[in-house]
Amino acid sequence: MKLTTLARYVLTLAVVMLLGACTGVPVKPTTAQTLSACGWLPHCVNSQSGRGVQAVAPIKADAGQWQGLKVWIGTQKDWTITVDDGNFLQAVVTTSTMRFRDDVQLLFVADVGLIQAYSSSRLGISDLGTNARRVAMLRDQVAGTK
Repeated sequence: MKLTTLARYVLTLAVVMLLGACTGVPVKPTTAQTLSACGWLPHCVNSQSGRGVQAVAPIKADAGQWQGLKVWIGTQKDWTITVDDGNFLQAVVTTSTMRFRDDVQLLFVADVGLIQAYSSSRLGISDLGTNARRVAMLRDQVAGTK
């Protein structure tokens, strides 16, 4: 089956756009008060700067709950902590089914008793709600450590 020049052009453009939806590892924030921003694709949630489907509420926590959450994350087989700087944690989560690598950043703001959360898929245009469910799971874990 021969593809016309227009069909090849459209196919090439589609592949480039799909690959352009891939993101790299987020960098550690330059300040102790902000997390990485979500891009324009709906494969990320952020409690500080997310809008629409990218918005998620921060997690209420005290210092003990924050420490308990970090210990819990460290024991999860699909989670790898890459940075732990006291009040900031960055981890890579490998999804169970497709083995995709997702990124999580958590920032504990002690004076207001909140954990700001960022979770993003590295691959794809949409996460189908995976990142919002991950933050909800973290919230449930913190609530269980009271």
